[in-house]
Amino acid sequence: MDRNTFLNQHWKSYPAMPADCKAAGRIYRLEREEGGLEISLIRDNQEQIITFDKAPPQSEFLIEGDIVAIISATEIVLLAPNKSSLPTRTYDKDILEKWNRYVEEVRHFFRRKGFLEVKTPSLVVCPGTEPALDVFATELKVGSRTEKLYLPTSPELHLKKALALGAEKIFEIAPCFRNGEVTERHQPEFSMLEWYRAYDNLATIKQDVIDLVQHLVKVLKFEPPRRILSYSVAELFKIHCGFDFTPETTKQELKELAQKLGVDVHSAESIDDYFFLIFMDKIESQLHGEDLIFVEKYPPYQAALARLTKDGWGDRFEAYWKGLELCNAFHELNDPQIQRQRSEVDLQKKQESQKEVISLDQEFFQCLDAGLPPSGGIALGVERLFMALHGIRKISDISVFPK
Repeated sequence: MDRNTFLNQHWKSYPAMPADCKAAGRIYRLEREEGGLEISLIRDNQEQIITFDKAPPQSEFLIEGDIVAIISATEIVLLAPNKSSLPTRTYDKDILEKWNRYVEEVRHFFRRKGFLEVKTPSLVVCPGTEPALDVFATELKVGSRTEKLYLPTSPELHLKKALALGAEKIFEIAPCFRNGEVTERHQPEFSMLEWYRAYDNLATIKQDVIDLVQHLVKVLKFEPPRRILSYSVAELFKIHCGFDFTPETTKQELKELAQKLGVDVHSAESIDDYFFLIFMDKIESQLHGEDLIFVEKYPPYQAALARLTKDGWGDRFEAYWKGLELCNAFHELNDPQIQRQRSEVDLQKKQESQKEVISLDQEFFQCLDAGLPPSGGIALGVERLFMALHGIRKISDISVFPK
């Protein structure tokens, strides 16, 4: 009798877990010798070796990859046969345990500081208006009603609605979705930590970042950042490009600077493109090592949802550690008229770059019109900070199911 005949005619298909089981798992290795049998089982990432002086009945039909239960020294039950190779994925229990501990400590940090955790929707009318981002769209159908909805690129708009409704110190670890992004540092689905402080500003948010990193390195037993450094965008352009950057720096000036520096800008169209290409090539590549580095005061066209400073810079910062961009923080814009203007500009940029045109969230603007208090807010990549702490280079190494 061969294995197929055994499975089709003699095996009791997919039995329940035996109550009197002594051991169980997937067969990692089988060794048959002189009538005996040695089986190595893998369960919960642990190996267990079972030795039989005499091979149990029907064990001759077992192969590596089968899932079995050991009942006694004379009985093995086949729970699920190996009929196909597993997907090329890895279940790394050690990484998952570290991830769970890390997320627990992040939550503990904010709860200890008096923040309230909020849950925002994963189906939204506006996923975010950032011109460079591609989105995932779907459709809600309820009877004769249909509505186009999106997976959020960030929970930002709904968290700000909560601020307008009366929340003051809130945070969320939210699933976020960005289409067209699969690299060593990007996945189309990832976790974003956002927190906001109503009636506050960017300085407090910056201290939160420092405190969070220091808390995690202490409780998880990692080396802290060597130094904490802060630079304005203008300072970095002066240091690395020898260029005097101002809020009035033009697209033509950046184009000429790129040519002088040998930066490939053939794909650039807007002033944002020229800024990004120069910044990534000549500046961001230098923001590595053991220092926690804050980059502050961005050009006004990079202000996004941030206020402008009195001298014309976007009042926001990004933080880098171990070569990874960790977060993006804003002294939040709460002027509804300026916010509408910027959002319309973003949508125009999307249309010009032939990205999907989306609708604005009118409830968000209703909240702005009703009054949003001065606030500081930040979006931090949860996987990015975990990667920095553990020295992991590929975001796909954290997930069992990366794209």
